[in-house]
Amino acid sequence: MLKRGFAANWFTKKPRRPMAQRVVLYNRQQRSGRALQRESFRPRLRLPQVRVDLSRGSSAWWSKLAVLIGLGLVGYLIFGTSMFTLDTLRVAGTHLTDPQTVQDVLFPHGFTRINALTWWEGRARRKVLSLPQVQEVHFSKNLISDTLIVEVTEQQTAIVWQTAGEKFLVNRYGVVYDRAEEGSPLLTIEDLKNIPVSLNQRIITPEFLDFVTSFAANLPRKTNLVIRRITVPETTFEVEMETSEGWRIILDTTSSYEEQLNNLVRVLQEMGDQKPREYVDLRVGKKVFYR
Repeated sequence: MLKRGFAANWFTKKPRRPMAQRVVLYNRQQRSGRALQRESFRPRLRLPQVRVDLSRGSSAWWSKLAVLIGLGLVGYLIFGTSMFTLDTLRVAGTHLTDPQTVQDVLFPHGFTRINALTWWEGRARRKVLSLPQVQEVHFSKNLISDTLIVEVTEQQTAIVWQTAGEKFLVNRYGVVYDRAEEGSPLLTIEDLKNIPVSLNQRIITPEFLDFVTSFAANLPRKTNLVIRRITVPETTFEVEMETSEGWRIILDTTSSYEEQLNNLVRVLQEMGDQKPREYVDLRVGKKVFYR
């Protein structure tokens, strides 16, 4: 039995025949086919293709340049030309307030040309509203006439409040906004307690104002009486009105003025020619006390 790995000619002692050489000739077509076959088995590495778009970079550069040029033109129109310049000031709507006072508050060193776009309107509004006579203010800018217009709405004065020897103007909201001059034709209410007040202080309610002004205005229409003096003895819940005949009307300001006025008319009609000597108290509903 032969072992694996030994040739048979070694056992038979026969000489080994030389193998005949084989020559194969290739033409050009066969060689190119073989070359293509070898190329097909080679691994291929594909690299990503990078395309450089030169037109995009140039367009972005031009767009940035256009933005810079536009900003420059806008800045030149705002600051370099007189297109938005206002060189005239006009104050309107003032009756109690001097227009020069409004101008001095806005421009302490005198009015100068301002830019309509950069002028700080909020700060100017706060300055004008600091005046006690001014209730509201609006600004308008006329670029055609180059004029800054300050439209002022003044306080609506309701009464004059007298206390501690001083007189003050009170608006319809019950707020003291200025001192009153002597001889004012407005309705005057005296505080007999002489409680001191200050500007911009709310001392009475709008309801109290409506009651007093309505009763004083309607009394001459229903009677021949005229109010000569109005006083507050303790609090604003009660008020006393002195008539032209010398006697007083005591009123409850928390109740209806119409009901109390009608009660007064009824009592005066019942009294006929007899007149009250000191007072008529209307504070207790339909019950009327007089003396």
